[in-house]
Parts: sequence; C-alpha cells; structure tokens
Amino acid sequence: MAHEMSVAEAIAVTVLKSARGERAQKVETISLEIGELTFLNPEQVTFWLRELFKNSEASDAEISCKTVPAKVRCKVCDYEGPLEVKDDPLLHTTLPVFACPRCGRGGLEIVEGKDYVIRSIEILKDS
Repeated sequence: MAHEMSVAEAIAVTVLKSARGERAQKVETISLEIGELTFLNPEQVTFWLRELFKNSEASDAEISCKTVPAKVRCKVCDYEGPLEVKDDPLLHTTLPVFACPRCGRGGLEIVEGKDYVIRSIEILKDS
C-alpha cells in the first residue's frame, strides 16, 4: 500500500503542476496506464489520488487506469510475447525471477508492462 501511495503522490504532483501551469479551473479527466510488472494495484492508486486531490482543481476528476500486460523478448530463443505474472503476496517482499515461457531460460528483455504513465490530462480553462 505504501508503494501505491508514493506513486500516487508523484502522479498527483505532476497533474497539479501541469494544471496550474495551464491556469486550469479544474481537471476533468486523468488517464493512466499501469504496467503489470509495476505490481501496483490500480484501485489503490486511484484511492490515493482521490485522497490527494481533495480540495484541489482535480477533486472531481474522472480517473481511469488501464493495465498494460507484461510483454517480453527472450535473448536465447527470440520468443516475443506475453509473460504470465502470477499474483503472489511475496512479490511485495522479494524480487520475482522470470523465465521464458518457451525455453524456460532467463535473459529476458522487458518490452512492455514495466512502467506507469500519465497518458492524458483533460482540463477546463477559465474563459
């Protein structure tokens, strides 16, 4: 939960700084993409954003989170595709070890699903 709170705080700072830089009256929508390999819980991120946005230009913003599935490329067998990520409570305390779904070896390059991104912010400006 602390992981989600710190990420939400970074997102909130960016959104509010951007909105204030544009002299926004209010933030209407925020669209996020959260990679599966961030191991962030989108519901928790949204919860913390709502808490952080109270009494701000973004207090009534619609927040959408799209999960980006993990995609890898194997340096051994050239496999490129999805990586099955199992929800395991230990993932929050230990680093997961991934193997290629095709050959079972290591040496994977993560192609997608390792980042969180603010895809868009829609604001309402003063007339």
